[in-house]
Amino acid sequence: MRYINNRQRFTISDLMAEFDISRSTANRDLADIQELGMPLISHVGAAGGFTVMRNQLLPAVQFNTDELKALFVSFMATTNTQLPFLQNRQTMTEKLLAIASQAQQDDLVQLKQLLRFENTNPANADLLELTDLASPLLKTLINASIASRHLTLTLTTGQTHDVYIQYLYNQDAQWQVMTFDLTQQQSHVWSLTSIHAVAINEAPLDMTVVEQQLTAAQPQPNLVLQLGPHAVQQFKRLHRPNRLLQYLDPFQQTARFQDYVAVDDASVLAQTADWLLFLGPDVQPIQVPSALTTIIKTRLQQWS
Repeated sequence: MRYINNRQRFTISDLMAEFDISRSTANRDLADIQELGMPLISHVGAAGGFTVMRNQLLPAVQFNTDELKALFVSFMATTNTQLPFLQNRQTMTEKLLAIASQAQQDDLVQLKQLLRFENTNPANADLLELTDLASPLLKTLINASIASRHLTLTLTTGQTHDVYIQYLYNQDAQWQVMTFDLTQQQSHVWSLTSIHAVAINEAPLDMTVVEQQLTAAQPQPNLVLQLGPHAVQQFKRLHRPNRLLQYLDPFQQTARFQDYVAVDDASVLAQTADWLLFLGPDVQPIQVPSALTTIIKTRLQQWS
């Protein structure tokens, strides 16, 4: 199976020569491998042979009991989070159970009944929300970004943008794409739902130049906070990706936080206000945009 997986194309003669077996044995082994689920495609003619479909079956591996439990629990923890590349959670769960012994299966079932995670449905732990499966575009975008960070995004509005993909992240059950617009020379976050199509841009990029442009386009912070112990813990529970704390003491109980908030974006202001209130009262504001202060005061007045 490893031999087949590592080749784009092979013939019966290749297998006979590699493993010193007869043609009938090679044909029988290929039939057994296909029954195991390896997707082989046969081609007839003088240039014929076999190829493996792109989504290859991996060689068999072994896990000890704790490793199997860790995999199963990790898979449970991602329920209803739009996990990329996931097409059928039930099938993958059954495959994990299938490689376990009966005693291990019993333990895994007990784990499933025992553990609850943030995204577990409280009424029915086995219930999958509509948000469990991500948009097919997520897989397309990730695969394209792996091949090249230089992409052309077509939005649902019909606009196209020549971008460098910085990273993707999931926030509030929505996938977001942090990009650097190579034409406008500025960073921009697009929600996956606002993207219609993705294409690799074949034009070469000078990464040294791109990194210089990224640095030059970085705006100055307009939100500066000092966090106490409780706010530090809240920050660890929830914050936007690539945001860091500057700790002010050796025990990491107090910290300074700096960020830029786009004051002309109402949705960003609202999300930031909600997040600041989530941090709790253990926050000392040093610099806060007036538009953000107004929203926070409005939020608090709703409780008075």
